[in-house]
Amino acid sequence: MTSIQQDVTWTWMSFEQLTTQQLYAVLQLREQVFQIEQNSLYVDVDGEDQQALHLLVEQQGQLVGYLRLLQPDEQLIKLGRIVLAPAARGGSLGRALIQEGLKHGQKLNPSAKIKISAQVALEQYYGQFGFEVTSTPYDDGGVMHQDMELRCSSVQVTHQ
Repeated sequence: MTSIQQDVTWTWMSFEQLTTQQLYAVLQLREQVFQIEQNSLYVDVDGEDQQALHLLVEQQGQLVGYLRLLQPDEQLIKLGRIVLAPAARGGSLGRALIQEGLKHGQKLNPSAKIKISAQVALEQYYGQFGFEVTSTPYDDGGVMHQDMELRCSSVQVTHQ
């Protein structure tokens, strides 16, 4: 699925649909933000990308945002690797990225739970979407995280 919002292209793809250039751009963005900018050392290539759906957000041909969606079982959807390029921050793109992930999760299974592993510092941000904390904080690659969940049936999606 591809949609356009003010010179921004949103594309959902399976792993098999990603070109080598797109995969390289995804891995490069994730490394730049998570490992270099946030100094979070973990194994990014974790074997889950092959089962995931990938949302690529491009502006003028450049990858500026990304998330992956996993559905490990019928009642759970996981959004992860949610990332914006530094140049794309400060506007409404981050909110739109989360909304698109929620909308797609709801479309896949309206009765499932959506789970994220959120940085503790972003609890209020994700709370705005309806996510609630479901775990105690834990260290994930040197950055404190906590699990947060919401039910797809409670998703309030604003249209882009």
